Amino acid sequence: MAPPPDTPGPITLETSALAEMSKNERIKVESKGLYFVSDGKGNLHTFRDEIDALERGEKPTLGSEAKELSKFHGIYKQQGRGERGKRIADDYFFMVRIKCPTGGALTAAQWSALDDAADQFGDGTLRLTSRQSMQFHHVYGRKLAPLIRHLSRNYRRDGTLSACGDVNRNVMTSPIDTLDPAHDARGAELANELAQELAPQSSSYFQVWLADAEGNKHGVLSPDEPLYGSQYLPRKFKIGIAHPTDNSIDVLTQDVGYVPVVTGDRADGELWDLYGGGGLGMTHNNPTTAPLLGLYLGRISRSQVVDSARAIVILQKEHGERRDRRMARWKYTIRRLGVDAVKAELRGRFGIDLFDADPQPLGPMQLHHGWHEQRGGLSYYGLAIENGRMNPPLRAAVREAVTSLGLVVRLTPQQDLLFCNVADREALEAILDRHGVVRPERIGLVRRSAISCPAKPTCGLAMTEAENILPRFIDGIEAAGLGDVDVMIRMTGCPNNCARPPTAEIGIFGYGKNDHVVLVGGSREGTRLAHVLYRRVPGEKMVAVLVGVIRAIRDHNPQRLPAGEFLHRTDPALVREWAGVEDGAA
Repeated sequence: MAPPPDTPGPITLETSALAEMSKNERIKVESKGLYFVSDGKGNLHTFRDEIDALERGEKPTLGSEAKELSKFHGIYKQQGRGERGKRIADDYFFMVRIKCPTGGALTAAQWSALDDAADQFGDGTLRLTSRQSMQFHHVYGRKLAPLIRHLSRNYRRDGTLSACGDVNRNVMTSPIDTLDPAHDARGAELANELAQELAPQSSSYFQVWLADAEGNKHGVLSPDEPLYGSQYLPRKFKIGIAHPTDNSIDVLTQDVGYVPVVTGDRADGELWDLYGGGGLGMTHNNPTTAPLLGLYLGRISRSQVVDSARAIVILQKEHGERRDRRMARWKYTIRRLGVDAVKAELRGRFGIDLFDADPQPLGPMQLHHGWHEQRGGLSYYGLAIENGRMNPPLRAAVREAVTSLGLVVRLTPQQDLLFCNVADREALEAILDRHGVVRPERIGLVRRSAISCPAKPTCGLAMTEAENILPRFIDGIEAAGLGDVDVMIRMTGCPNNCARPPTAEIGIFGYGKNDHVVLVGGSREGTRLAHVLYRRVPGEKMVAVLVGVIRAIRDHNPQRLPAGEFLHRTDPALVREWAGVEDGAA
C-alpha cells in the first residue's frame, strides 16, 4: 500500500532498514523474542540474568535496554522523586500491571491472590486502572520476580504478559456485558478471543520468570512471533468493545473499537460496527501530535471480528512509523494511508466482508454505582473507589465479601469495582458497613465521577501530580457547595492522557512542574473531544478555576444541558469570565 502522493516517506518495515529506525527497534530485534539483552556494544546476556541479579540484591534496578523489554512483561521501571520532581538517588522500584482482559471476571480465588500480592510484594495498595486492569506499586527489585511467579501460579499463568509494550494491550469491554438482562452481545467472550489471538507467542516470558520443578533455567525454547515478527508493533495497541447502553470504555479512543448493533430492541452480538484510529496521547508543543477519535470503517459479522483486528494489527506492523515513536500509533498510520485505502486492504487482501452502514448510536458513559438487577435473577453492586486506589481497610472489606459470599469481581473503566452474582444484598451491605466502606450513594457526584492517573511521584513520564491532588481539588469544589453538580472530571499528570481527559466534560493534564492544561466540552457518549479552556493554570489556582467553571454549569445553564454539552456550546471567553480566572498563558 503506497502512501498518498507528496507525503514525506515514513520509516516503516516495508521501506527502511533497521539502521534508520529508533533504538527501541534494535532492542526488540536483538532480544530474539524478548529474551536477550544487549549491552549496547554487541554483547548479549539474558533478560533472566538481570532479573536474577535483582532478586539477589546485586543490582538496584534494570539496565536501560532490559527496561524496554520489561514493558512487554507488564513492568515499568520507576524512581522515587522528591521536591519539585527531582529524582532520588538509588530509590528504584517497579510498577507491575496485570493482564486482565475484559476487566475480569475475577473469581474469589483470583482476587485473593491479587490481594495477597499487595502486602507481600507491593506497598499494601491495589490500584485499579482506567483500562480495567490492576497495578502494584513500589515493587522493589528483590520482590519483582517473586511477585511475577506468584501471579503466574495463583492468578493466571500469563499474569502480566503484554500488559505493556509494543503489542496489543488489555482488551476492554463494558463491565456489564455479561450482566445486563436486556442485551447479550457476548463482548467479554470476544475480548478473550482477541486477547488470545493477539498475545505474544514467544516463550520468553515463561523462561524468564518460571523455572521448572528443579529450578533449572533454560534458554528460550521458542522465540517465534508468527503475528508480530521480530520487531513487534511500532507502539502500543489498544482494543475496546462497547455495549449498546454503555460507552464507559470510550470506544472511539481505541486503536480498534467495536460496537454491537441492536436489531429490534436487542443486541445479540451477530453484527458489529468497526472503528479504527483513536488515541488521546500528544506531545506538548508538537502540533503534529493530537488526541484523535476513531474513524468509522463499516459493519462486519461476529465471525470476522477477530480476523479484522488481526488484519489491522498486520497493517500497523507493516506501515507504522518506526523512527519517531511520537508518530507511531495507528491513529497516525490510518490517516497517512487513508481510510479508503485501509478499507480496500481489509476487503481485498484480508477478505473482510466490510459493508457500509449508518453507525450504531453510542451509549453514554455509565458509572454502574449502587444496586442493579443482573441477568439470571441475581444482583450486582457498583462500589466507587476514589482514583482506583484501594487501601488496606477497603481491601479487607472486598476480600471478605468475595470470599464469604462467593462473589465475582469486575473492574470498570472508571477505576471502580463491581460485586457480581449477589444473591443476598443485605449480607453484602452488612460487610461493607462493618468495615466502614462509604457507599457511592453517600458520595457527591463530582467525586465519584472523577478519575485520574497515578502521575507523580512514581510515574517517570508525569510532569505534575494527579491522583494525589485531585481529591484536594474536589474538597474545594465540595466546600463551595458544588459537590453534587453532575460533571465528569478526568486528570493526568502529562499529555499521554491515560485517564482520558480529552473526552471528559472537564479534562486536566500536566504542563511543566506545576501548571495544568484545562479542557472542557467532551461528551458523555465519547463522541466529541474537549477544547482548551485554559492553556496554563498554576496549581494554586486550580480550585478557583474548577469552582468557577462548575458554578457556571449550575448557574448559567437555563436549558439544563449536560455539563459537556453546555461547555461545548458556550464561548470559552465567557466561561473564563464567569469563572473569574484569566488564562495563565495569555
